Amino acid sequence: YYKLQTFLYLPASGIIQGMRPVIGYNYGAGERERVSRIFQVALALCACIMMIGTVLCLAFASPLMALFTENVRTVAIGAHVLRIICVGFLVSAVSVTASGALEGLGRYGVARDFAVPVYRGSFCRSRSWLCKIMGANGVWHAFWVTEFISAGVALVAWKRV
Repeated sequence: YYKLQTFLYLPASGIIQGMRPVIGYNYGAGERERVSRIFQVALALCACIMMIGTVLCLAFASPLMALFTENVRTVAIGAHVLRIICVGFLVSAVSVTASGALEGLGRYGVARDFAVPVYRGSFCRSRSWLCKIMGANGVWHAFWVTEFISAGVALVAWKRV
């Protein structure tokens, strides 16, 4: 799962890396409308990448997992897990883009303060809660639940700028 996720997040990270200075320059020039537009374009590009990844992981979970192991049981379990976790890929574009945009504006503290504690805190809480309800599968559902929570917090942080 992690190796497959990395293939998705690398191009999205490249977009974010390119967005940061452009947002910073435009923010410094007082071009607030352009900053908003850059954020929207970066979000749309990242969302497209994540959507493609989600569709591929849903449609080809078993063959993708088989790239990393020949053990039939591991492939079956991995495919099941991948289908659950990939639900959060698309929505993760929001938190990744908002965090990068905040860093581009020089608001490192805001990006850092919401990203790590919110993700860790919501993951731990949702994992615990979902495991009580769903058993071991609750751990896997906690990934996408956490992405939704992080995206909501990221949007609030972005809107306050």
